[in-house]
Amino acid sequence: MPPLSPEDTERVTRLIEDAIVSSEKVRDGLHDDEAIPFVEWGLARARHLATRLAGVAGAPPDEEQIADKGYALTRLMTRLNWLVTYRFKKDADWLTRTFQMINQLTRELYGDEAPVFSDEEIAAWLADHARHSNAELLTGLMARLTPERPPDASSPTTPAPPLPGRSPSPSAPTTPPLPGDEYGSPE
Repeated sequence: MPPLSPEDTERVTRLIEDAIVSSEKVRDGLHDDEAIPFVEWGLARARHLATRLAGVAGAPPDEEQIADKGYALTRLMTRLNWLVTYRFKKDADWLTRTFQMINQLTRELYGDEAPVFSDEEIAAWLADHARHSNAELLTGLMARLTPERPPDASSPTTPAPPLPGRSPSPSAPTTPPLPGDEYGSPE
């Protein structure tokens, strides 16, 4: 079966975007100057995911597959928000488990080529986060989790900037699914 038409790709994009903009948890606790670029990043990720789904040969994604991608992206964004908004209220174990869930969700969205955080990057973030604003941390997290575009003749790729205080690690360990991952609450 051929890839999706541009109209179908737009429909998939809108459905994934709707999941983001309808979730208050994505923005909860963020100021407008933090939330606006974060939501824009999420909308760009929705377009990227829709384009990926559109380019896959075979049966077009059904409503459930699209909803699953929207839900996973919303959960990913919520976890990123929680990292920066709860970083002083939660302990290092909770923050580490949240990073592990972010890695799991990123793999769910992008597969084996997903950008993930290594144990070293997580440790560096935990050691350094207090010196940075929410906006700075979100910017670094978003940059690190933005999959690189495949190179083409017109635009070379540049690697995402490292997290504050640390250079990126070339490989990240695989983390098992976390039990008890509840979408609704950071508790």
